[in-house]
Amino acid sequence: MKVMKKEIGLLVLLAICLCTGCYDDKGNYDYHEFNEITIEDSGFDTAYILTSFVDTLKISPKLNFKLGESKNLTFEWVARSNGINFPEYPIGNERDLVYPVTLPTETYTLFFKVKDTLNTMEYSNATVMQVQDLLTSGWVVLGENSNGEAQMDMITFSVDTMVLKDILHDSGLPVLRNPEKVWVVDNYTNNMIHVSTGDGTYRLTRDDFKGGDHTHLKYNFFDPGLLEHYVLQDVAQVSGYNRAAIIDNTLFHNGFLISSAVFQNPANHYQGSYDLFTIGNKIAYNPKGMVFMYVVYNNDEKRFVYTGGRAYASPAGYCDTLKDTRDDIGIFSWKTGLDYVTNISSRFLDGYSYTILTDGAGDYYLYSYLLKYEWGMDKMVKNKRYLLDKATDIDKAKFFGASAQRSYLIYATGSKLYTYDYIAEKVKLIEDFGDQEITLLHYDILIDTRAGDDFFYVGTYDPSKPKETGGTLTRYKVVNDPNNIIVEEVPEFSWSGLCKIKSIDFKRY
Repeated sequence: MKVMKKEIGLLVLLAICLCTGCYDDKGNYDYHEFNEITIEDSGFDTAYILTSFVDTLKISPKLNFKLGESKNLTFEWVARSNGINFPEYPIGNERDLVYPVTLPTETYTLFFKVKDTLNTMEYSNATVMQVQDLLTSGWVVLGENSNGEAQMDMITFSVDTMVLKDILHDSGLPVLRNPEKVWVVDNYTNNMIHVSTGDGTYRLTRDDFKGGDHTHLKYNFFDPGLLEHYVLQDVAQVSGYNRAAIIDNTLFHNGFLISSAVFQNPANHYQGSYDLFTIGNKIAYNPKGMVFMYVVYNNDEKRFVYTGGRAYASPAGYCDTLKDTRDDIGIFSWKTGLDYVTNISSRFLDGYSYTILTDGAGDYYLYSYLLKYEWGMDKMVKNKRYLLDKATDIDKAKFFGASAQRSYLIYATGSKLYTYDYIAEKVKLIEDFGDQEITLLHYDILIDTRAGDDFFYVGTYDPSKPKETGGTLTRYKVVNDPNNIIVEEVPEFSWSGLCKIKSIDFKRY
């Protein structure tokens, strides 16, 4: 018991010493009650849709303090992209955010972070914002200015519809002449905007339309020295990657998903021979079906040929002839002996294609056929050949299209726009623009593709105005009337002040 008492006494003495030590050291440490901060949801309870270089994002967050307002705070606003690699963009260091938006087109998570430097605690709240820009969506217009240089304008639908002028001015591209074609590609590996001119074809980034010498199309070839000018004249694409293109009057086909942005060897030759034959300047294909078959016209032999397809031994990197059969030789022969005028692709019925040919003596013919996928194979089916002897001014026509709903051929020559029903053999002058010149007829077979959509666009130029601003783009609609040819201008879908238009394409995003 004594031992126990002695041990107890020593423990009591030790406890007293410890308490005394703590008491004597009071004042050496600054103790504070925890000042918790709460960020209210006001300003963070909604998603924001913003346009770069147009909108200013303003948020004044409300903070609640457990013990009262603190001055020991720092603030940070960060926009984190929800895209690949989640890049972060610091956009502010003040409590109240006032940010003129300049972010790339993307969906972001916007974080507001508050840090108490006294106790190093950090608090945050977040919301979602979608950023677009004036270049996000709309019609990209390629034409020329008064100096004969390529000019690119854009009819943007990103905010209110407006016309943006001379986008190439700060693009990083050299001065280019003789504009040919603009192609806004939607591709598995390389989503870029192609600007084709007589001085070559260059690619621009989608977000800011920037490019340079390093984005020349020749670098998309296995052999960059293969061609001389690299002028992209026509292109057809199926399923986002399978494509055929005519560049410098030479046909190329690529049906491989991973390398779909790379062009290989010319395809306008037959298997076993590398003698290139000359071809027409347009590709016929089916934009309505998943048919990996593309048709061009062999000018040397005056016959139809094709590349692509998915059956065994299909000509993926060369061309093959189309064979007449006993059942279809009475419709027409694939070896026509006629001169090429143009190819037309359409969304009519199952996606008819057309070729216009002439005998050189004044007669013009419309060949109608269907590219279709059936029983695991792509094939070509003849429809009919039509004599176009009642199509007024067809010999003067420069631009062609075909209706998506009716058996109409749409064509333009000089200042006149015509519609011709090739079955009923009826022609109608839709509009005469008088002193203005028709410079473009673009039939929309890829964008407005819902039931009943049948739109095309006409570009005109007023020679009394500078080429920089003398162009107008107007939208027309074919009315599905079985008894009358009715083509109407779509109200509020005409834009003036554009360059002298050569080519247009639609940018979706």
